This record gives sequence, C-alpha cells and structure tokens, in this order.
Amino acid sequence: MNEKIVNIINEEPFVGEDGFDYIKVTKEILTPRKTYLKGTLSGKYRGNKIPDDSDKSSLFDFEIYEAEVNCNSVEDFSKNKPFSFPHDFKNITNAKKIKVSVFPKEKLPQILPVIISANNKTFGINVLEPQLYEFTINRKEHQIDGNEVFGTFNAYITGYVFDYERDEVEEINKVVLIDVIDVDDNEDDEEDGRIKKPCKSNGIKTGEFEEKECYKRYEYFCKHHPDTVWGPWEKIPCGTSTEKGCLSIFGYLFSIVLIVFFIYYAFPVIGIIILIYCITYLINRFSSVFRWMFGILGIIFWLFFIVSIFKTCSLVHIPNIIPKPKIEDSRENVVYEPIDNDSTTISIGNDSLVKRFRKWQDYEGNIYQGYYTLKLFEIKQSSRFKNSINLTSSTPRNYDQMVYMLKGNDESKLDGLYRMFDSIRKKNKLNDIKFSEMIVSCIQDIPYTLILENECNAQLYNDKFIRDYLMQGNKCSGYQKFGINSPLEFVYTLEGDCDTRALLLFTILSHYKYDVALMSSEFYGHSMIAINLPFSGINYSNQNKKYVMWETTAPDIPAGRIGKSYMNLNYWRISLKSN
Repeated sequence: MNEKIVNIINEEPFVGEDGFDYIKVTKEILTPRKTYLKGTLSGKYRGNKIPDDSDKSSLFDFEIYEAEVNCNSVEDFSKNKPFSFPHDFKNITNAKKIKVSVFPKEKLPQILPVIISANNKTFGINVLEPQLYEFTINRKEHQIDGNEVFGTFNAYITGYVFDYERDEVEEINKVVLIDVIDVDDNEDDEEDGRIKKPCKSNGIKTGEFEEKECYKRYEYFCKHHPDTVWGPWEKIPCGTSTEKGCLSIFGYLFSIVLIVFFIYYAFPVIGIIILIYCITYLINRFSSVFRWMFGILGIIFWLFFIVSIFKTCSLVHIPNIIPKPKIEDSRENVVYEPIDNDSTTISIGNDSLVKRFRKWQDYEGNIYQGYYTLKLFEIKQSSRFKNSINLTSSTPRNYDQMVYMLKGNDESKLDGLYRMFDSIRKKNKLNDIKFSEMIVSCIQDIPYTLILENECNAQLYNDKFIRDYLMQGNKCSGYQKFGINSPLEFVYTLEGDCDTRALLLFTILSHYKYDVALMSSEFYGHSMIAINLPFSGINYSNQNKKYVMWETTAPDIPAGRIGKSYMNLNYWRISLKSN
C-alpha cells in the first residue's frame, strides 16, 4: 500500500526524423498519500452488558456508531506527517488542562467512519488507525436500559485518510530489435497494464502493412505470445506499390469471366475464321496452280461463313431477366442518430425486437453511446413471472427472496445490453474500475421514476418522501407488484427507483464477475449497491472485505459518496451478494 503504482495508459509508435522506430509511452503514476487530521470528536455510543456469574456486573462492552469530527483550520491537516498529542493540539484546546489520557487503541476499529466538518462543509470519510484522547462521556445523556447502554461522548482524535496522488508522464523510448529472446512458451503473459516481454517476429505476416513516402513495413506475429510487432521499414520505388489491392484482383477476375464467356458462345465463329484464314493462305500460296479452283471454293466458304454467323447468333440463348422485387430489412432502415429514449419495434417471425438508444457520460466527462435490443416476448414473460411470485415484501427475508427470484429469471435475457457494454469496453479499452464506472453511470443517467404497488395518488400515502414527491407532479409508475420493476422491465420502460436500479446493476455487475452486493435499509427505506473495488469513501465491512457504497438514483455520484442522512451503516444490510 506504500509503494507507487505505475500504469501504462497509452503507447503510440512513431518514426523519428532519423528513420528509427520510437514509442511514446504515457504512464499514470499513483503515489500513496496519507492525510493526517486532528480535531475534536463528538458522537454516540451504545453497548451491551458484559455477563457476570453474580449477575451484578456494571461493565458494558460498547461501540461507537455515529461520530463527527470538527476541524478548525488548514493546520488541522498534514500530508504524510502524523500529529502528536498534546503538542500539536495547542490551537484546539488549553494544553494546561490536558491530562493526556489515551483511549485504548485495541478497543477502536482499524477504520472509523465519521462525518468531518470544516469550512462550513460536511462530508463522510474513513479515518484509518484512529487514536482518541481525553475521552469523556456526557453524564446527563448516559442512559441504561436493562442490559443496554446509550449515550454521547467527546474526545480529541487523530488519524489519517489514505488515497493516491496521480501524475501523468510521457517517455520516448527507442525500439530496439532483439535477435534472441528466451521465453518460456508456457509462461502466461503479463497482466494488462504492465510492460510485456519483448516481442520477436516469427516471420509470419498478419496481412497489415504501412506505407510512408518511399518506405513500407509489414506487421508480423510474435514468436512467444499472441501480440504483433512491426518489421523494419523497407525502401520501395516511389509512386509504386507492391500490393495489387482488391480492385486489381476483381479486375483480373472480371477479365477472365469475359474471356470464358466469349469463348463459350463464339467458338463456332472462331473456328470458321481460322478455317477461312487457312484457305486464304493456301490460295495465295498456290495461286498459279489452283487459282480458279480455290476461287470457287473461296466464294463457297465465304457464303458458308455468312450463313454460320446468322445461325450462331440465332442459337445464342439470351435468358429472360425478370427483375426481383427489392426487399429492405426494416432493421437496416433505422436511423442511427435518434434522440435519447428512442424506441424501435422490429418484427422477427412471431416475435418482436425492441431497440433502445442510450447516450451518457461518466464522472470524467467521457461520452458513451450505443444501442441494445430486447425481445418483447421475454419482457412480457418477465412481467408475468413477477406477478406470479407468491410472497409479500413486508419482511426482510421475503424481500430478499423476491429480488433473488427476479434476478435469476432475467439475468440470461439481457444479452442485448451485455453486447452494448462489451462493445464500449473493447472500443475504449476500459479496465475493471473504468468499466464499472461506465456501467453505473449509464444507469444513474436514466431519470428517476417512483415505482409504487398502488395508485400514484399523494393522498394515499403517509410517507413524507412519497407524499411530497407525488404532490410536486414528478414521474411515477403505479400498480407494480412489490413496488419494483424487474431488470428486464426497467431497461424496457426506463422507469426505476432505488431498488429497481440497484437490482439491475447487481444483475449486470454479477454477470461480469464483480464482487458486488445489493444493500437494503428498512430504516431509511432505501437501496443501493456496494462493490469490492479499491475506491475511496464510505464502505461496508463483511467477512473481512470492504464493499464501497454506491448511490444509483442520480447522475454524477461516484462510488463511496452517499448522502449524510444515509451514513449510519448500522442500519444497512446485505440482501444479495454475488460471491
């Protein structure tokens, strides 16, 4: 974690002014950074009574479940330099009153999620290796309820936030041809993002070539791994090309067809012409002896020649050419530049395809677009399947079973959507992190629609969010069983709220083998996803793994950033998990 990470993000070959091959390598350098902080900590704790044989124990095992750090100035932050207590806390408190009592470090978690307040702004962070000093319980708010204890506290805190500083550098490397490379044929290639072993040509051309002025070079397959390498530039006569090209090949083929056609239909005429030529030659050669005889024969043969021409032309078969009606595939007539939310229905046999166009941008402003198709029969089957589920979503267990059944029914019917994402990933050469951001930002970009099990009438609901949402005239889809759209229904109607979006993203990311979880909170009445990837921000711990929380209901919200009103992770649980 303390070592620099170097990723090659682009390699661009070019030929220098000296005629040699060079490669411009663009590298991404990620330098670890620890930002230490200090401040006053206030929060809430809860605990359970420690059992005792006498049942008279007054000891409690408690945990901190909500905390807020207040920082006064930029002096409360330090890059890669830890703070010392109480020496570095003089700007926060009166050092003369400090008793230097240290909270037991083993009683604190390695990672403490807190809300930090600085410059009139608040945001959530994870404090690593936290250390508390002068821990004080507010006696007036300390409460004991049977075997449980609740209350608030104040303390001084120091710790750090870990992230990476990103730099981008460019290097110009000269390509050196290596004659002998000993590489084990059974050795796997390096992982993507690392520099691969040098490539030696095996002498087999790939069919690709480049021409520049009076030079040409060919592309060859590598000997020890499935990459390719360009050969040296070779000088060729200027203004010429050693390749014939497709047009020349078709020209030769067309000429051969014409010659065969002419010989086939004109063979009798050619034979007569050759015979006439021979007779004429003999007449001229022996004119003194056979002048009269060959003169008569010549007239006869000329007459025969004329008759043969008319006969041959009458025998040539000219087939009747009946023009066939032009049949246009309606799929090819769809204009490729429709507006967003474009819908096209294409009939194929007894079924129909629904074609959807999406265009969106990720968190760095990169724009993606593409089409995906859905089968109308499978959309209807997905709706019937949801309506046939005999469960109630009133209990967490039944809710988890319901979303599990919807995911299992639809995951194999999203091939059109998978093909669109695969095409974008290949075209843009996205790694796992960028690919996940591309997928989530696509779903975040779809406008929010509230999904309800009953009528979209504000007077029917006591929930403040639903009531206010409907009274403002926002978009709503009512009479949907369980108050959720299945993944197939969502990508067809483009109508989804938090649990509809979270279920679709869980289904897609599970298909691509991500370690992902569908998170639910009955307390907050909200759903989102959490993913096991090296993002910074708020994360949920499960089985010694960190799952970074990811909001799905609005665009431009990266992983790890969630609303302040949802930050208490004790009210969240895992409904589905891919691994």
